[in-house]
Amino acid sequence: MPKTLTPLSGLDAAFLYLESAGTPMHVGSLMLLDAPAHGDFHPRLLEHIAARLPRAPALRRVLHDAPLDLGHPMWGDALRLDLRRHIRRRRLPGKGGHDKLMALVGKLHAEPLSRERPMWQFVVVENVEPGMVALYSKVHHALLDGQGGIALAQAILDVAPPAKSKPRARGAKAAASPVSTRAGDGPDVADLARVATRSTVLQFANLLRALPATLRAIGGVREAAGLLAGLRQNLLFAPKTVFNRKIGPARSFAAASFPLDEVKAVARAHGVSLNDVVLAMCAGALRELLLEEDALPRKPLVAAMPVSLREAGDTGVDNQVSMVQCSLATDVADPVARLQAIRASTAQLKRRVAAFKGLIPTDFPGFAAPLWAAGLSRLWAAGSIAERLPALANVAISNVPGPPVPLYLAGARLRHYYPVSIVTHGLAFNLTVQSYAGSLECGLTCARDVVPRPEIVATAMAAALADLQLGIP
Repeated sequence: MPKTLTPLSGLDAAFLYLESAGTPMHVGSLMLLDAPAHGDFHPRLLEHIAARLPRAPALRRVLHDAPLDLGHPMWGDALRLDLRRHIRRRRLPGKGGHDKLMALVGKLHAEPLSRERPMWQFVVVENVEPGMVALYSKVHHALLDGQGGIALAQAILDVAPPAKSKPRARGAKAAASPVSTRAGDGPDVADLARVATRSTVLQFANLLRALPATLRAIGGVREAAGLLAGLRQNLLFAPKTVFNRKIGPARSFAAASFPLDEVKAVARAHGVSLNDVVLAMCAGALRELLLEEDALPRKPLVAAMPVSLREAGDTGVDNQVSMVQCSLATDVADPVARLQAIRASTAQLKRRVAAFKGLIPTDFPGFAAPLWAAGLSRLWAAGSIAERLPALANVAISNVPGPPVPLYLAGARLRHYYPVSIVTHGLAFNLTVQSYAGSLECGLTCARDVVPRPEIVATAMAAALADLQLGIP
């Protein structure tokens, strides 16, 4: 197998196939940084990323389709990497400001990434506010999962500002920054077909090899029936809400920060986890939003939460995640009682994951998958199936531990680090939270035709936190 070709797993490739439904499948972030005292940040970032490319192989991967759809697509090394096409710059109109920045992030996040070059993009945003510059980034989810994102952040971010360089001698010329590179020839059709065929055969073989272990885990007919009964018992069906519908192509975005110490204090006082408090803040905000619209269901809303299936010591960057359900107890009016109900729901999640972790596949054979998987994705969008089937979740909520210390990018201190995530048909609202340097950084990504003003939810989250603080005994 050529070293430059790496077949995608079934789960990685699924993020590509799902885009046939018209919903981009990239994740990203919004960073607010101190603007340089002298000069522009954009050329500094170009030089910085060029210097860090050897430590960030994900930024050099380009997609190759398998001939005749013999298997999933493959990653190969980019023949040419022009950083000026990946690192753009925009300027907010007029006096700039927070609202215009949020609107621009929503617009940029709605734009799919080109598959003709490495699937990532950075956009430097100027005229945000005095002394501040913003950086919006997006990377395709097929390229890396959460662990891969951490590895990429470690490659390009620093925990301390760089040492001041010595002034250049008069007349000396600056070294040319390698913002454009070209290397070798790409794989030919025979290489692509050979790798695709071998990968598909291995995927079938792995599936057959895993079957006896799966059957042993399930046991006999009686054990299998018990497992299915337990699955049905643990499966939650969410009430239908405005979030469970076919969505349009436009996106809206809002960001909010909360003092991490305050959230931790609430968790300690009520005897719950930090994640329980985050879920309660989201639940309280969504409850108020739906009450104002006279659209709050009697049954509690259900959140879809990502869970890692990665074994200890596995350092790969492929996707190894699944989703679990968590009741948000939005049918409970009292904030503290709601928090305790959420705690009871999350306590069951560990048992569910432990029971079914070994039975959740992260790979499947890729033979003809680009045809049938993409076709199913298009059918999912065209037929509005998400509105007809029972809903398994109303919103997606993710809580990611982040760096506890301030970070620097190209010499600029990073003040805020907001995550930007994915919405799709039937799941029009995504709230991702990340801790960073003493703050809880919240990114609310929405389908604009469903939630045009997510900043209302962000404000309601602050009110929900205040309610929990008032309820401290």
